[in-house]
Amino acid sequence: MVQKPFLKNYRVSIFATMQLNQNMQEPFVPQQNKADDEIDLLEILGILLAKWPVLLLFSFLGALGGLFVCNYIRPAYSSDALLQVNQSGKNAGIALGEMGALLDVASPSDAEIELIKSRRVLDEVILKQHLSYSARPVSFLSRLLHSEGRVELELLNIPEMYREEKWFLRAADDSLRALSEYEVLSPTGEVVLKGKVGDTYRQPIFGDTLVICVSMMKASPSEKFLLGQIDPRIALDILKNQLSVAEQGKKTGIILMSIQNRYPDKAADILNSVADTYVQQNVEARSEEATKTLAFLEKQIPAVKAKRDSSEELLSAYRKAEGTIDLSGETRSALEKRLALEEKLLQLEQKEQDLARLFKEDHPSVVSLKKQQVQVRREIAKLGEETKDLPAKQQEILRLQGDLEVNNSIYLNMLNNIQQLRVIQAGEVGNARIVDRARVELKPVKPKKKMILLGGVAGGFALGAGLILLIRQLFNRGIRSSHEVENATGVSVYAKVPKVQNLKNGKEFSLMEQGGDDQASEAIRTLRTSLEFSMAKDSKVLLITGCSVGAGKSFVARNLSALYALSGKKVLLIDADLRAGHLSSRGRHQGLSDYLLNKIPLEQAIEHLDKSNVDLLGAGSFVTSPTEMISSTAFESLIQTMRERYDLIILDSAPLLLVADAQAISRFADFGLLVVRYSKDTQEMLQEALGALDKANLKNRAIVINQIVADNISSKYGYGSYYGKYAYGKKKR
Repeated sequence: MVQKPFLKNYRVSIFATMQLNQNMQEPFVPQQNKADDEIDLLEILGILLAKWPVLLLFSFLGALGGLFVCNYIRPAYSSDALLQVNQSGKNAGIALGEMGALLDVASPSDAEIELIKSRRVLDEVILKQHLSYSARPVSFLSRLLHSEGRVELELLNIPEMYREEKWFLRAADDSLRALSEYEVLSPTGEVVLKGKVGDTYRQPIFGDTLVICVSMMKASPSEKFLLGQIDPRIALDILKNQLSVAEQGKKTGIILMSIQNRYPDKAADILNSVADTYVQQNVEARSEEATKTLAFLEKQIPAVKAKRDSSEELLSAYRKAEGTIDLSGETRSALEKRLALEEKLLQLEQKEQDLARLFKEDHPSVVSLKKQQVQVRREIAKLGEETKDLPAKQQEILRLQGDLEVNNSIYLNMLNNIQQLRVIQAGEVGNARIVDRARVELKPVKPKKKMILLGGVAGGFALGAGLILLIRQLFNRGIRSSHEVENATGVSVYAKVPKVQNLKNGKEFSLMEQGGDDQASEAIRTLRTSLEFSMAKDSKVLLITGCSVGAGKSFVARNLSALYALSGKKVLLIDADLRAGHLSSRGRHQGLSDYLLNKIPLEQAIEHLDKSNVDLLGAGSFVTSPTEMISSTAFESLIQTMRERYDLIILDSAPLLLVADAQAISRFADFGLLVVRYSKDTQEMLQEALGALDKANLKNRAIVINQIVADNISSKYGYGSYYGKYAYGKKKR
C-alpha cells in the first residue's frame, strides 16, 4: 500500500477534526453575516451540470424562439442627413463687441434643432409625405417569410363614424392585374369600392364619403392590407419620436438628423422632406425683415415723391413770377451748408431707427445719436439766423431751393434703399444649408439577429435553470449543505458520505473488506479521524442513530467499526435496533434480546467476524417491548461489563423520530452520531432529533450526511477528483 497519500489525507483530516473540536467546545453563536437560506454556488453548479440535457433542451427552445422573433420583427432601415448652421451674428454680440463674443456661450444649433422639430416644419412634412395614412399588410405567414407587399396612399378619408373599425384593401385576384387594381372592404367584409393605382375615388357610403387614392402598390394576388387614418396631431407626435436631431460635436453648427422606417426609400424621403422644409422656412424667415421694410418703403414713396414734386412746382412758380434771380456767393454757400446739414440729419435719423429695433431709448448709442441730431438742428437754426440779413427774394429762393434739394435727396435715397432691399430679397439664402442629403440604405439596422439569438439562448438557459431549481426547492426540501446544517443547529458535520450504488460482493460486512479505496471509504476514514479527536480518552460508547428509516445508520456503524478494528482496537458492535435490526449474519437469529431474556449466555450471543475483526452482538429474536428491554438494568449492566472488555462499543439504535429506543439508550453513550439522509431528511426533522438528544442529556454529538448523490458538486469536484488521485492501492503514473 502507498503510505504517503494516506499520511497526507490523515493530516488533512486531523486539521479538519481540530477545527470541529474547537467548534464543539465553543458555545454556538448564529452567524449574522450569512443568511439561513444562503445559496451554495458550487452546489447549484453541480445540480445544473447533472441536469444538462434539460438545460440543452431549453437552450435549443430559446434559440428557436429567438429565430422566430428575428423573422417576425419587420426590418427597419435608418437614414441620416447633415445640415450646417452659420451664425451670422447675434444682436447682443454686435452691441457688446469682443465682450459679447466672450459672453455668448449658447450654440446656434440649439435653437435650430428646436425649429426643426417644431410643428411649423413637421406639419408640412406630414402633409407632403401623407404620414396620416397607412396600409399595413396583415398576413402572418408573409410576415414570417419576409414576403409582405407594400401599399402607399396619397389620400384617404374614412367616414368618421366608422374610422375606428377595420377597413381593408385587397389586391386584385388576377395576378396580371395585381399591380394596378384593388378592392376596398368594409368592416363587414363587403366590397365597397374597386379602383386602380393612381386614380382618386370618392365613394358615398353610410351617409358620408370614402375618399382614397393609392399612389403605389406592390402585392401578391388577394393580399390584404389594413387601412388606417390617424389625426395629424397624433402623426406629429409619432414623427417627433422617430426623428432624431442632434449637434455633432460642441458648437460646430453641424446638425445630424436621422430616422428609421420599414422601407429605406420612405426613410430617405421623409428625412429629405424635413431638411428641405426647414431650409426653405429658414430662408423665408431670414428675408421676412427685408420684405416688411420693402413693403413699408414702397408704401411711403408716393408721398415722398409728391412732396418733392410740390417743392419743385413752388420753386418754378416763384421763378416765373419774379424772373431770374442771381444768387450771390454768400447765398450759394448758405444753400450748400443747409443741404449738407439736412443730409447729415437724415442719416442720423436712419441710424436711430435701426438701433431702436435692438435697444431701448436709454441705451448709450441711442442717446448719443439723439444728441448729435440736436446739435445738427441747432446748426441749421443758426444758419437760418445768419441768412436773415440777405434780401427777401434771395431768402425765399434759398428756402424754396433748399426744400427741393432736401426732398429730392430723400426721394433718391429711398429709391436706392428699395432697390437694395429687392436685391437682398432675391439673393437671400438663409443661415442653414444641406450638407448631405438622406440616401437609401442597403442594410437594415433592425432586427439585430445575433443579439436576439444569443438572448434567446441565454433566456432559454435561464428559464431551464430557474425551473430546475424551483422544482427542486418545491418538491425536494431535504438537507444538502453542511454549512446550512452547522449554521442552523450549531452541531458540526463530521463527514459527508457519498452514496454507494453497488457493492462488489453483497456478502461482505463492510467496504473495508473490499479494499476500502472508494469515495465512501475515504469519508468514513475522515469520520474516524474526527471522532478520535472529539471523544475523550475514557469515552468508549458511541451511539449511532438516524432521523428516519433509510438514513444509512447501520451502514455507517458497520464500516466505522471495521475501520476501528483494522487500526488495532478491540471493537464491539451492538445492534440495538430490536425492531428491525439486520447487522447479524445469515442464519443467526439469537442475539441481544435473547441474552437480556436469559435465554442464552453472552458468549453465545456475540459473533466474531474474522475478516473485519469485529465482535458483533446482533439484535436477536423479535420482542414485544424493545424500549423497556433497552431501558432495563440488565442492558445497563451489559454496557458496564463491555466497557471493561472492549476499547470501543458502537451502538446501532433505532431512528430517533420513530420510536423512543434511541432516546432511552443515549443515557449509556459517551458520544452520539446522528446520521441524516442527503436531500431526504429536512431541517425540521434534524432539529427535532437533536431536541430529543438534548432531552436525553447527550451533549457530545455530531452529524453525518449520508448517501450524497451525483448531483452534488462534490461528486464532480470533491471526492471524485481528490480521492481518485490519492486512492489506496493505486500505482503512480
